[in-house]
Amino acid sequence: MSEPQSKKITRYSEMLADEQYAEAKAGLTAMTAKLNERDAYVLGVIYQLLGHIESSQGNYAAAANNFKKAIGYDSLPNTTHFQMMLSYAQLLMLNEDHRGGLKALEDYMAMVDEIPDSAFAIKANAHAQLEQFREGKAAIKQAIQLSDKPKESWYQLLLAMHSELSEYKEMADVLRTLIAMSPNKKTYWMQLHSVLFTLKEDKQSLAVWEMAFRKNLFDKESDYLQLFKLYSYNDLPYKAAATLQAALDGGKVESNFKNWKQAGAVWYESRELQKALKAYEKASEFATDGEMDLTRSYLYLDLEQWANAVESITSALEKGGLDENKTGNAWLMLGMSQASLKNYGRARTAFNNAIKFEKSRNNAQQWLSHLTTLERKAEAEATAQTQP
Repeated sequence: MSEPQSKKITRYSEMLADEQYAEAKAGLTAMTAKLNERDAYVLGVIYQLLGHIESSQGNYAAAANNFKKAIGYDSLPNTTHFQMMLSYAQLLMLNEDHRGGLKALEDYMAMVDEIPDSAFAIKANAHAQLEQFREGKAAIKQAIQLSDKPKESWYQLLLAMHSELSEYKEMADVLRTLIAMSPNKKTYWMQLHSVLFTLKEDKQSLAVWEMAFRKNLFDKESDYLQLFKLYSYNDLPYKAAATLQAALDGGKVESNFKNWKQAGAVWYESRELQKALKAYEKASEFATDGEMDLTRSYLYLDLEQWANAVESITSALEKGGLDENKTGNAWLMLGMSQASLKNYGRARTAFNNAIKFEKSRNNAQQWLSHLTTLERKAEAEATAQTQP
């Protein structure tokens, strides 16, 4: 390179560094008009710089074309030449020419003595774009094996390949590695939990989601509800109830009919009847019919809390929305509760209402007969107490 050429190229390189792309490009292009094949080295340098200018502006096709010309002159030092071959392959891929990029990458790999790990990562990405997942998987594994410190993005790519191939066990292994690299990245915990669930490793799936909870990674209502569901699915009703109750109390999940009803159900399954009742009472506040109050009444009957049973059954009947069978049963239970409280007149009224419904008729009639016995017994006791 002559001294005048060297000075010009130095000036245009400085323009490139200062992002004066138009001026640098014009000057370099003008230089090529005065050069011929004997100036292969100078042309190689110029087209390399022109490639960098186009690449910096996102003109990948033009950048690749300039690099191709520079490579064709084969006049630059090996290190520069081979790096440009690799860059040329990348530019083709950036321009969506993945097949051409792969061919260029293979040419590069055939020329160099030692292939860097990054080249295999580039190859893997190209295969992924072409939906050649097995080839891509092999390439990214080579990149990881060659590297002293593999990039997190490489494991993410390997994970994607395994996912496309439905290789769930391998996905779990990669996710464990990703969690070790970024233990506070919630996405990895979510994916591992999901993959293990798909593999029917239910207890491990639950353990992973529990760990995410302990690491304070939950930031959405669905996270807490998912943990609740996993406990329920794994037949751990007490933990399910405690989790949902705490989330409701802490405002982590919405206080609504569905959530309180679910809390009541798992507390009941855990035989924590008082806690179940409190949850059902909260659910009842949101209810538009009497179903929830009727559910409460069953628990009050179990606990022999007759006054509370009367209150909940009465509320259920007032809210309505019950089918015929449940309405008849509600009147029957109301009569039983009133009879237990020795409110025999109110009990009789309730039983007479229960008789109107086919499913509860026989039981109501039996209770009416029994009620007559109870009333006579009560009268006899009252009479005995008044006698000297």
